[in-house]
Amino acid sequence: MPKKITIVSAAALVLLLITVFVMLKVTSMKKLPDEEPPQSVSVLFPEKNEILIVSYEEFLAGCVRGLLPSGAEPHPEAIRAVAIAEHSRAMYSLKNKKSVENYGTDFAAGEDFPYDPDKTVPKEITAAVKELPRLTYEGEPFNAQMCKISAGKTDAAPPVSESIALLNDMNAKGYESSSAYTPEEVRRAMGFSKVSGNFGEWFSDPVYADTGTLLFIDCCGTRLTGAELRRLLSLRSTAIYVEYREDKFYFTCKGWGENRGMSVNAAIFLANSGSTAEEILEVFYPNAELSS
Repeated sequence: MPKKITIVSAAALVLLLITVFVMLKVTSMKKLPDEEPPQSVSVLFPEKNEILIVSYEEFLAGCVRGLLPSGAEPHPEAIRAVAIAEHSRAMYSLKNKKSVENYGTDFAAGEDFPYDPDKTVPKEITAAVKELPRLTYEGEPFNAQMCKISAGKTDAAPPVSESIALLNDMNAKGYESSSAYTPEEVRRAMGFSKVSGNFGEWFSDPVYADTGTLLFIDCCGTRLTGAELRRLLSLRSTAIYVEYREDKFYFTCKGWGENRGMSVNAAIFLANSGSTAEEILEVFYPNAELSS
């Protein structure tokens, strides 16, 4: 059973920071970050203001479950490919995190680490995260970026991932999404105090990559990246198209995620077509190495 900690006061938070920091120092003395993963990790849930202590395998299995489509039973090779990539990303995060990040915890639950202790993990995923090989670049774990569905062509993520056309993703369930916001909702999300009443001119001069990713867009005189706009409005992807009509802003997104690295949907397609996990990883991380 995971151990739960609730942050209840400033004093408790300070004590928690000191305790977790000491735990991290002790762990670092016992093993280097690029050796075997720790037996247990601490996970922050920002929205709940809670911290859980769980086994690393339980955490990794929960993350893999969160990355895979709900209600589906992906091919075992796709599960394994996602598990290996997420393992690399987790080990990279453990090695490179700062001691004060996320209240000193090892991970913060979110898009990169979608761990939810309340959701059941199928036994196929639990089995897949045991004794995983290492996915490394120049001998080190790296941030193996993933998206659930690409925009049809991924953005390059040097030095390990190149831009790849994935036309099958354009037919995937959930490929396109649309969100509507009132001008007031947009103003609050952006943190603007005063804005022009000419709503149709709030967003202008979008610049797109050839992949469909929004690189920049001007909003009320402020230049935002697609990633910033996505974060501020909790949009599904960075391939964003904005339209103002019927007194609302409509944000249409292509794909699901930040459009880099491995597409989970494409990994499932490749596995169903006969590719092994190793072959799938070679497609999306051609400059990485896989070893036991």
